[in-house]
Amino acid sequence: MMRAICVDDEPKALEIIQRHCEKIPFLQLTGSFRNALDALDSLGRDPVELVFLDINMPQLSGLKFREMAGEQVMIIFTTAYSEYAVESYEMNAVDYLVKPVAFERFLKAVIKARDLFRLKRGEPALAAEEKRDPEPAAPGNRIYVKSGTKLYTLRTEDIIFLEKDGNYITFHTTDQRVVARLNIAQAFALLPADAFVQTHKSFIVARRHIKVVEAHQVTLTGGHTAPVGRVFRDGVV
Repeated sequence: MMRAICVDDEPKALEIIQRHCEKIPFLQLTGSFRNALDALDSLGRDPVELVFLDINMPQLSGLKFREMAGEQVMIIFTTAYSEYAVESYEMNAVDYLVKPVAFERFLKAVIKARDLFRLKRGEPALAAEEKRDPEPAAPGNRIYVKSGTKLYTLRTEDIIFLEKDGNYITFHTTDQRVVARLNIAQAFALLPADAFVQTHKSFIVARRHIKVVEAHQVTLTGGHTAPVGRVFRDGVV
C-alpha cells in the first residue's frame, strides 16, 4: 500500500483528488491540506511516500515545498498552468498534471509513482497486464532531460531504451543519444510507466520497440539489445 497526502489551497481541487484516490485500491490518502506549511509539518511527523502538490499557493509555493520536503518523497504536481512543466521535471517530479485532472490521466501518474515506489524497495515494476487501463504513450508526449547546461525535449515514442553507467543514464532514441546525471529510478519516473519496462538493474526499454524476447535479452529497434535480469523477467514477457 502506498500512502499519500494532497496539498492545494482550492477546496474543489482537493475534492477531485480525494475522489480519484478513493478509486485506486493500492493508494491510501492519509490527509488533505489547504495550507502548505501544515502539510510540511505533517510530513515531518508522519512521512508518506507520495504528495499531490499544487504549485501556486500562498505562503509557500509547491516548488519551494518540494525543495524543503527533500528527495525521499515522491511528488506529483497539480496545477492550472502548463508553463511550470520544465521546472517541475528538473525537480524530479514523478509527473505533472494540469487541472482539471481527469481520472485516466491521474491513474497513469499514480501507476508511475507505484512503479517507482517498487523500484526503490528493490522490486521490479509490474507487468503491463497487471496494471489497470494500460496503454502506450500517446504520440506527441514529451519528456524534458537535462544534460550538462542543455535541456533536451525527447518524444517518448522515439526513445528506444535507457542504459545506466555509473551515475549517468544514456537515453538512446531513434536519432540521438542524450546523457543525463540520473539514477535508474529517477529516469524511470520521467517516463510513461505503462509504455516502458525495466529489464535489468541498468536497463529500461520501450515496449513498442521490443522486436524479439529471449530468455536473457531482448532485441530492439535498430538491432540494439538489452539484458533481461531474472527478477525483471516476468515484467518483460
